[in-house]
Amino acid sequence: MTKEKLLNLNKSEIQKQIMKIKKEKNCFIMAHNYIDVEIQEIADYVGDSLHMALEAAKSDADLFLTCSIKIMGEAVKILNPDKKVLMAHKDADCRLANMKDPSFLNKLKAEHPEAEIVCYVNSPAALKAESTITCTSANCIKIVEAIPDNKEIIFVPDCNIGRWVEYKTGRKLILPDSFCYVHDRVSIEEAFEVKKQYPDYTLLVHPECNLEVCKFADVVCSTSQMIDFVAKNDKAIIGTELGLFKQLQARYPGKNIVYLSSEMVCEDMKKNSLENVLTALISEEYEVNLEESIIHRTKESLDRMFEIVR
Repeated sequence: MTKEKLLNLNKSEIQKQIMKIKKEKNCFIMAHNYIDVEIQEIADYVGDSLHMALEAAKSDADLFLTCSIKIMGEAVKILNPDKKVLMAHKDADCRLANMKDPSFLNKLKAEHPEAEIVCYVNSPAALKAESTITCTSANCIKIVEAIPDNKEIIFVPDCNIGRWVEYKTGRKLILPDSFCYVHDRVSIEEAFEVKKQYPDYTLLVHPECNLEVCKFADVVCSTSQMIDFVAKNDKAIIGTELGLFKQLQARYPGKNIVYLSSEMVCEDMKKNSLENVLTALISEEYEVNLEESIIHRTKESLDRMFEIVR
C-alpha cells in the first residue's frame, strides 16, 4: 500500500497501521500530555517532557518517535544519543524556547560570572548546554532551595516559573522576560470567575501561569502532578494546555473535571496528528540531530539536577 493510500484511511485504520509498522521497526512512540488523545492511544508512553526521555532510555527499541515539540525531541536525543530519534512533525516548535537564545544567556553570564544558571527543562538544548543545572516544573523550587544563599541565580527561560520560585523561596532571581503564551494568557479575572462558578472544585494551575493566577490557585503543579491529583480526587479545575484536560476526561469519564480556559491551546502541539505519525514512521524523516558537545554539556546540567532530586 502506498503512503498516499495509507493517509486516506480513517482514524481507526491509521492507528492499526501505526501499531503494525512500529512493531515491525521496533519503534518506541512517546506522546506528551498535551498531544491529542487519539495519538496518545497508539503511544508506548504518555507523559511530560523529561519522563518521555527517561522512559525511552529504559527501552531496547531501535527507533524513537516523539509526538510533541522540538525541544522535547532534543531531550530524548540527549538521554539516548546513540539512537535514531524522530519527530512526528518537522515544524512543531515552542515560542518560549525561541524567545531567548544562548547569546542572551552568555551576556547575563558575563555580567554575573559567579551565578548559578538554572535552566527550565522545556528549553532548547543549546540553552541548557550553557546552564549549570536543569530544573522541571515539579522540582524548580527544590533545585533553587539547594543552591547556597550567597550564590546569585540566573533562571531561564520562563519568567513566570521564575517569579513563582521567587515567591515560594524568598530568593531573588535574575530573570528574562520570556514566557509561555499558552499559560500566560490566563488572567486572574478569568481564574476568579471559574472558581466562583465551581467553588468546591480544586483549582490546579501550572507554574508557567502568571504569578497572580498561581497565588490564587489551590495547587500549583506540573502536568504529571495534575494527573496524580485527579487520580485520587474528584472536582478539579485544570489550568494547563487543553490536551491534558482531554486526556483526563478520557481517562476518568466519571469524574467532575472542568477546564480553566478555552484559550489554553498550544498551536505547535496541535500540529501533531495521526497522519504525521504514520508518515514519520514510514519515511523516518525529521530526525533530531545534536552536536556531541551540546549533548555532553546538557547532560552535565541534567545530572546535577538528578543528584538533588533522586
